[in-house]
Amino acid sequence: MTAILRCSNLSVAYGGRSVLSSVSLSLDVGFYGLWGANGSGKSTLLRVLSGSARPDHGDVWIAGKHLARDPVAARQGLAYVPDEAAVYPFMTGRDLMALCAWARKAPTAPDSLIEGFGLRPHLDKRYDALSLGTRRKMLIASAFIGNAAVLLMDEPANGLDADSRNFFGALIAEKARSACVLISTHDSAFLETLGAMIIRQESLSTS
Repeated sequence: MTAILRCSNLSVAYGGRSVLSSVSLSLDVGFYGLWGANGSGKSTLLRVLSGSARPDHGDVWIAGKHLARDPVAARQGLAYVPDEAAVYPFMTGRDLMALCAWARKAPTAPDSLIEGFGLRPHLDKRYDALSLGTRRKMLIASAFIGNAAVLLMDEPANGLDADSRNFFGALIAEKARSACVLISTHDSAFLETLGAMIIRQESLSTS
């Protein structure tokens, strides 16, 4: 069976310092936790896997689509939540949900998703007027719109209250039955609580 998320020989260097060196992964349906210390390259790897950054060398496939050669098709099967998102400040939460639904050719966010994160009162507020925790919830909720085959999230639990963390955990458990969910964090306890298959960032580099 072809892996849903696959990369081969990814290498990235910044200012002459190697961040990723010949990283290869092959992941199928399930929940995976990318664990490592701050600065170990987790965010860089997710940016490359999502197409937000280009590697110096290597290839990425999303549901069989080559991310560089067939980017539109590849990204339609992908949802990505960065640690810090560059969202237009004048957009409202409703605008963000609509944009994600349009990009994935999917219906907008269901009421259960909006209510589960308590986002109803914030949908028509400008993104730059939202608290950091509410921004995080908006981004996570937007990632669950549609039927992305691959879901990538960078430190998604940062800033979430207890109720939102529990709801988020339930969403992941459901999503991981039919998709590849890869979350990066330095919080191994969070991954273990949710039953993730842990991938140590330090074990991926050959340098």
